[in-house]
Amino acid sequence: MTRTLDRARPWLNLGHKEAWDALLQFRQELSKRMQEFQVFKHQALLDPIIQQGGPRQKIGQQLKAECIKLGTDYTAFQWKWTHADVGVRWPEYRLSALAMMATIRKALADQDAIIQKLEVMTGNGRP
Repeated sequence: MTRTLDRARPWLNLGHKEAWDALLQFRQELSKRMQEFQVFKHQALLDPIIQQGGPRQKIGQQLKAECIKLGTDYTAFQWKWTHADVGVRWPEYRLSALAMMATIRKALADQDAIIQKLEVMTGNGRP
């Protein structure tokens, strides 16, 4: 996902007319990747951890809640700008998009750190 963000970032340095169509493709790609990753993370990692109980259960529940919040925040971002006149509000959109990119990057890094902590707690590198 961060590669998608990296590829989209330069487009935000351009004007609305030059960037909007390209950014639409990136938003669609990012949405798809975030949804796929969320399903994988929940099914393969978090749900089994939560179902096992024990000391990792609370951490798994917290991580799942944070993951869901990130998806909700991104959906709200998309909805806001889908229903706005971005051509008129381009400077505001640009700052909002940069902030959302930073939020996604931070959330993914935080989630990765927590997943690594969970893996260490198992002693075998797997949840």
